[in-house]
Formats: sequence, structure tokens, C-alpha cells
Amino acid sequence: MKMAIVSKKTIITDAIKEKIESTIQRLEKYINDDTEVKVKIDVKKKNQKIEVTIFAKDGVIIRAEESREDLYSAIDLVYDKLYKQLRKYKTQLIKRNKKNESIRFDNIEEYVACDSDESVIRKRKGFKIDPPMTEEEAIMQMDLLGHNFFIFRDLKTQEINIVYKRHDGYGIIEQV
Repeated sequence: MKMAIVSKKTIITDAIKEKIESTIQRLEKYINDDTEVKVKIDVKKKNQKIEVTIFAKDGVIIRAEESREDLYSAIDLVYDKLYKQLRKYKTQLIKRNKKNESIRFDNIEEYVACDSDESVIRKRKGFKIDPPMTEEEAIMQMDLLGHNFFIFRDLKTQEINIVYKRHDGYGIIEQV
């Protein structure tokens, strides 16, 4: 596993780096050696956040984040989330009869959903994406609707984009 640890606002001490590496490297038995893993640390006052992203070869991105006052407990909790997501991913691929070169499935126990299959589509909606609008107009429309995301056609590029609410503001998903 190729791991990169980054932080913009805080210095990563040797103890923190060692804790992150030892905890995340426990995933090595589930992830092949050439799989990229990015670890991002962010500190805001008493809130210590760790975000881990695993980039699988088939384009799937497995991501987990955890915020706590104690960074060490956040590291342990993010590992638990990642392991649960890997189990769920394995089960989904087995159901679809697919393989993945990044994940070592033989080391992961199968995920069992609680009451029902979580991947069942419960509702389907359709709506018209015209007229084109600016990002600011899309944010305003999303807020007016009270939604967490909004799909729109960008006025400049004419591409379909998605604006969504984040914990620190808004985000845009663009086509590439």
C-alpha cells in the first residue's frame, strides 16, 4: 500500500505519524501493495479530524472520516469505518460476480446487512435540468428547496454538475 499523510494546518509529530501508519497498515492484509491511500489530518480548535481515502484500481474510491477531540481515538474509529466499508464492498462485488485487483477478498469476512439490502433503490425521481444557471444560482435553488444537493446545467460549460452541502460550505461535482 502506498500511503501519503498530509496536513495543512498542523505539524504531524512522529508519534501521530507512527499511530496512523501502524493503524492504517493493518489494512494491508485487505489491500494490495500498489493501492494508493491518502490520509489527511485537519485540526480546528478542539476538533481533530482524520480522513482516509483508498483509491482502488477499478476507479472505486473508499473513503472514511472521523472527528474527535482526541486524534488517536479518531484514527482507531476511522479504521473501523474503513474495514466495514471494505466488507460491504466485497459483498457487493460478490453479488455482482465481479473481481477487483486492489482488494484481497480472501482476508475479509462477508458483510451481512441488518434488516434489508441497503443498496435497493427505494425511490426514483426525474426532473428537468433547464434552464442553465450559474453555480451561485444552483446553490440558491438548492437552499430554497431545502435539499442537500442539486443537479444543474452550468451556464458557462453547458455540462451537468451537482452542487452539494458540506460541513464547511458547498461543493461542486463536475464532469471530467
